[in-house]
Amino acid sequence: MLARVREDAGSGKPLVYVPGIDGTGELLLGARERFAAEFRLVRLRYELGPGAPPGEDDYPHLASSVVDALDECDIGSAILLAESFGGPLGLQIALDHPERVSALAIVNSFSHYRMRARLALTNTVMPRVPPRLARFVRRHVGPPMLMGPRRDPEMVRAFREVEGLVFDEGYLRRARMVRGVDLRPRLGEIRCPVALFASERDGIVDSLPQAREMAAAIEGATMEIIPRGGHIALPLADEPWVERIRTLAARAEAARAVGA
Repeated sequence: MLARVREDAGSGKPLVYVPGIDGTGELLLGARERFAAEFRLVRLRYELGPGAPPGEDDYPHLASSVVDALDECDIGSAILLAESFGGPLGLQIALDHPERVSALAIVNSFSHYRMRARLALTNTVMPRVPPRLARFVRRHVGPPMLMGPRRDPEMVRAFREVEGLVFDEGYLRRARMVRGVDLRPRLGEIRCPVALFASERDGIVDSLPQAREMAAAIEGATMEIIPRGGHIALPLADEPWVERIRTLAARAEAARAVGA
């Protein structure tokens, strides 16, 4: 499994979007334009390749490929905006390559995935669903299940236009990575500013207890709850995501000044 650059847009402080298990880098939806208006937004995607055989499907190898992507963009350090599956990846990069992470924002994620029965059921059932039915489920069941009660028509429309949201080999390999990750013993080693965000109505990840656990273990980490938010929360236009990342960037600048 490798991380590749999907898009490099905008200017300003580098903000790298580390996507969830879908792997497309497209689920920022309308938030993409809002972030790119203020930051240099680099969106990553995940792909299979000859350089990443199944035996190397783990977070440390994937973290190294993110560093390669940063090198490709000539970015020394960046704010990482890590969502769901991408949360442990952001943590892994901060642990293994701390000089490359100026700050870390984690949205609806985990350091150890506990809802394993649900993950196993999904991984067993969904690959056997006929493609036509899978597309129907994604189009009509996906938005309420993933976005929760605060979804709006624009979010739903944009979600339905995203291609590549399928239960393919890449998805299944990433799901196996989720089962194997446990970064809880190392959370206390993280030194960059960390902001944690957890949706109140997340039905995919137990975001609230996970965020509380990470906040307790990571020195100086902040935590904020997204009221009535679902698992996909970054596209919510009425949530101040740009302002939150701006605040996190200021924390990173302050930490750098103290350490200089």
